Amino acid sequence: MKTLKLSVLTLSLLTPFCTFSANVYITENSSFDVFGRVQALVMNGDGAYPDYPSPNAAGDNSIVATTRFGIAGRTKLTHGLDAIMMGEWDMPSTTSGRTHNRYLYVGIDAYQYGSLTAGTGDGAFYTVAGATDIYHYLKTRANDYFVMGDQLPGQIMYSLSGLGWDLRISYQTANEYINDTPFSIRNAAGIAISGKLTPKITIAYGIDYYDLTYQGGQSSIAMDNYFSPMLKNDYNLSEAQIKDFSKNHRPGHKYDYGVALSYGFLGEGLYGAFVFTGTDYEYLKHQIYTYDLALNYSFANGIGIAGGYSLQTYNGDATVSDLNLSLYYKINPSFKVFAEAQIDLNADPLKLYGENAVQYEAQDKFVLGAEYDF
Repeated sequence: MKTLKLSVLTLSLLTPFCTFSANVYITENSSFDVFGRVQALVMNGDGAYPDYPSPNAAGDNSIVATTRFGIAGRTKLTHGLDAIMMGEWDMPSTTSGRTHNRYLYVGIDAYQYGSLTAGTGDGAFYTVAGATDIYHYLKTRANDYFVMGDQLPGQIMYSLSGLGWDLRISYQTANEYINDTPFSIRNAAGIAISGKLTPKITIAYGIDYYDLTYQGGQSSIAMDNYFSPMLKNDYNLSEAQIKDFSKNHRPGHKYDYGVALSYGFLGEGLYGAFVFTGTDYEYLKHQIYTYDLALNYSFANGIGIAGGYSLQTYNGDATVSDLNLSLYYKINPSFKVFAEAQIDLNADPLKLYGENAVQYEAQDKFVLGAEYDF
């Protein structure tokens, strides 16, 4: 759940996912904010893997602490043109862990002419896929957009908003092991547009394209290991056959398209969203389809409930089928407690993926948490 919100600092770019921040420095032409959160979580063993690239070391009933810290700045260059920057990091929950860059970019904001940033952040397609990203800890990852992680490195992003419409265009440069996943790309691009049909109903459509590369030694092996079981299942090959087959049938591109329909505003009474996406990999015989529904109701006393259903299918088989549940109590603007569950409804991810790729899927996950935001 994207819950932090900067002040007017980056309003044109980041308002959809934040709630507040601390203004550390402000003058007539410049400002600097800090923000973040600390979570203490009790979870079952499978709950330690809320996201493919972001595991937390834990066993059943383990207590895990997570920390997120961010900074943002804006300074006036000339009339109608500001320089902006943002950095946000997930800190490791263990001494052996690594800091994960969520957002890390610099750019310019030309107000009515849009903003241009370079660095790490959401791809344009998140405009669609992110409509159901409403939970505090457990992630709905049926959507194949998230297979490379939440935020994407090496990006150039252009954003333009006006008259109830929002346009986002992103271009991603070459990267290996994106967010510690097996994927390496030569480049990627995406475009999404969203608009309000009524004051509370929003529709969004987007597409993106990834040019995968096998040039690196270890990165090539990692992607081969990821795709080989998929090709083996698709073409009904033996272990001996798949070795030769995969050398000449390496998926070289990935293409996503999708639409999202949402009602209301998250945190303000009733919010609901439905996302449909399709994903096509070169050499796979069928497309991956995702149907994702999320509902949230926030009461005036700080109590909120959320739930939804995430379904991923391949060739008619349910490869992800999760019931998502959440209950939370926001005691004051800075502190909340929550409970979340993700219940597997008899999905069979091995119909598509290999065992290593699905060790976190088709599992029941439970978590209790307390969160302090600043």
